[in-house]
Amino acid sequence: KLERKFGGWAISNIAAYIVGGQVVIWLLSWNFREFDGSNPFLERMLFDSAKVLEGDVLRIFAFPLIPPLSGGIFLIFVWYIFYLMAGALESQWGAFRLNVYLLLGAVLGMLAGLLLPGIAIDNSIWGQTIFLAFAYLFPDFELRLFFLLPVKVRWLGWIAWAMLGLMFAVAPWQFKIFVAASVSNYFIFFGKDILFKARSKKHLANLKSEKVKQMAEPFHACSRCGATDKSHPEREFRYRSNECICDRCLAAESSVEPQ
Repeated sequence: KLERKFGGWAISNIAAYIVGGQVVIWLLSWNFREFDGSNPFLERMLFDSAKVLEGDVLRIFAFPLIPPLSGGIFLIFVWYIFYLMAGALESQWGAFRLNVYLLLGAVLGMLAGLLLPGIAIDNSIWGQTIFLAFAYLFPDFELRLFFLLPVKVRWLGWIAWAMLGLMFAVAPWQFKIFVAASVSNYFIFFGKDILFKARSKKHLANLKSEKVKQMAEPFHACSRCGATDKSHPEREFRYRSNECICDRCLAAESSVEPQ
């Protein structure tokens, strides 16, 4: 319904605009680098709720355009991976759903950032949710780790979740809320499917357990001596008037019958 109403506002190939904007910002920031490694230009773009409440609303719109903190060839790799994976998500979802996914992550992350006055936050977790979504939808896609070792993206996704979990575990409660809010777009989009798969796996596990249990139970049980086809597989079992009797008990019964 939302797509029918607002789909015309969706930005196609939005990843190209985000990466392009980050490249421009990164190039401009070179003129502001300090000897101690700080960069006032980039620091001005970080989301700081205290500054925003003072009227510096530019930080809200600049949030998606903050370039990654890494440098060198790794920076190019991060941009390439973001563009590749966001493009794959757009092909899978369409431009509107990808736009909503990115917007939700940014807005909810910044709203949670209001609980961290005076602390500037970047968009690293927001960008990471693109990777997490890609890992969920395309788990068998392979990346070349260090450009050599092929690794399926599902395992890198689990590593990313482990790092986020560790960050959540050691952080103060305000930052816990920020981390949870920053990845909430992932759970809004995939939570229902994750629960369905978890329930399906549990149901299949229960069926398998029940089948194993049934296979372990005897099919025949002698009403006289208690022998079963499991405990005494060499015996034969006969039924008489709905009573199960093994061949040994039948033989014993026959031997004591009057001649």
